Amino acid sequence: MSWIQALVASADVERRATLEKILGECGLETVLASNTEEVRIILLQEPIHLVFCEDNLPEGDFRAILRLAKATRPDAHVVVSSLLGEWDEYLEAMQLGAFDFIAPPYRGPEILSIVNSVCQDYLVKQTQGEDPLPHSGRSVVSGRQGNRLRRYAS
Repeated sequence: MSWIQALVASADVERRATLEKILGECGLETVLASNTEEVRIILLQEPIHLVFCEDNLPEGDFRAILRLAKATRPDAHVVVSSLLGEWDEYLEAMQLGAFDFIAPPYRGPEILSIVNSVCQDYLVKQTQGEDPLPHSGRSVVSGRQGNRLRRYAS
């Protein structure tokens, strides 16, 4: 599996832990956040390439996360998660630049498919001469890197 660093933003401890486990099994480094302010700090400090965020977080929602990601990590792929899975919310998230829109419960194959799509996107950019991971100092094709976890979430 290709190496990228993921941020999981969820106020729900169980959903956060589930995504952390699945992403770790995919070989991704994972950083956790429980609110919008933590997401902002992490995006400013960490080389994040993939963001999973819930539709509603303390101090904000997916719209704020998409704006933050676009401003701080324009190449990051943001996946919005919603318990309700409302069609209007899905359309709005996609129009605002979300990479995907999913609903819990999270399933390994679904998350793996998203991770594979993100890796393919970065690989295409790399073969086109772009530097798709400018903040990590690593190549997309450098191989699996183990799950290093840093917790920002309260």
